[in-house]
Amino acid sequence: MAMTAIDQLNDLVDWENGYVSSAIHFDEEIYKVELQRVFERSWLLVGHADMVPTPGSFVTNYMGEVPVIITRDNTNGIRVLVNRCAHRGNQVCLFDRGQTRGFVCSYHGWSYGLDGALTGVPIEQHVYPDGLDKSKHGLETVRVANFHGLIFATFDANAPSLEDWLGEDTIWYLEHFVLSLDLGGLELLPGFHRYYSPGNWKLNAENFIGDNYHVFVATHVAWLAVCRDFVERGIAVPMTTYPTGDGSTLYEISTGLKKGSVPVGMGLVIADDVGFKRDFEGAQRLGPEAVEWVEHRYNVLQNLQKDRETKMYGFMNAGIFPNISLMGFLSPMLGRHFQLWHPRGVRAHEGWQWTMVEKDAPQVVKDIAIQRVYQGSTWRGGGTRRCRELRTHRGRFCTAT
Repeated sequence: MAMTAIDQLNDLVDWENGYVSSAIHFDEEIYKVELQRVFERSWLLVGHADMVPTPGSFVTNYMGEVPVIITRDNTNGIRVLVNRCAHRGNQVCLFDRGQTRGFVCSYHGWSYGLDGALTGVPIEQHVYPDGLDKSKHGLETVRVANFHGLIFATFDANAPSLEDWLGEDTIWYLEHFVLSLDLGGLELLPGFHRYYSPGNWKLNAENFIGDNYHVFVATHVAWLAVCRDFVERGIAVPMTTYPTGDGSTLYEISTGLKKGSVPVGMGLVIADDVGFKRDFEGAQRLGPEAVEWVEHRYNVLQNLQKDRETKMYGFMNAGIFPNISLMGFLSPMLGRHFQLWHPRGVRAHEGWQWTMVEKDAPQVVKDIAIQRVYQGSTWRGGGTRRCRELRTHRGRFCTAT
């Protein structure tokens, strides 16, 4: 019997010596095993609680290749439901987001409540003369955990708790440097950006863990040259003063190295007062409110790490296993991107991105952070095929079309 790529998996990924076979990005058998062992067992980020602020509000997303609905039910609880009718597997909702009283399949009209329970079957007495136990035919409900507003879900009923899966170190960084709980938390901007790209999903997911090599030597040199040219010509749009790393980056961070916890990598970490000085200069151009906020947040971060010799100020990019990427956590004057990589077969993937800003920051700081989000999405969208905003549906029912 011929050896398969799965049989040789330990040889394909030699992590001790840093060698990875290209087969992990092209082999169909490996991809099928990833869907089972990674996407069906991991805690996956599917959205934020502010995306479903009231009972009946919903957004749709994916867990691997499985479509799901994130909704808030009538008890104010957040549910994640598999977006497939229990009857024939048709998606019961094809809208990106909206407000609804329930979900109705457009194929045979089966209807479901916000909790996924089957509530109605047309001409039930004729189609099922012996009766139908509706309690056994609702939408599949996925296990959910809410981490300070970030909604995670897993198909694995035996998976550890989200807190155990993340681990103590990862939780510390998420609470203090991703979600900025000490500074009042984050505020969600509306909508998603969506990108379709050829290539395996792991290419982008790995890139954000700490591949800073590509930024200044090849991939982004054209964008950097445009920014430099604008600065030299005195064109002061937000992107020309974008607070990126300037050679003062001191280190990178890896957490979750203990058995049982999830791997996390942070790249382009700015430490001590380098980032503060850069932001203080930018705040002076925005006015006294911005200056006060930058000084306040610096003091909070310093106090948070008072026992540490080297104090972290922020980071540019990070990756959380398996498919979560973070970008822009370097400054309050940047939008904070949460990116999800959805596999679309072994040779393609989609990137879904939403953005948040620091909730308690003055509006002038939020405004420039938002401007940089949209200019950055326009200028730095190389390699993408499609970018579209969410469609909105507001009505009594969400139905497939």
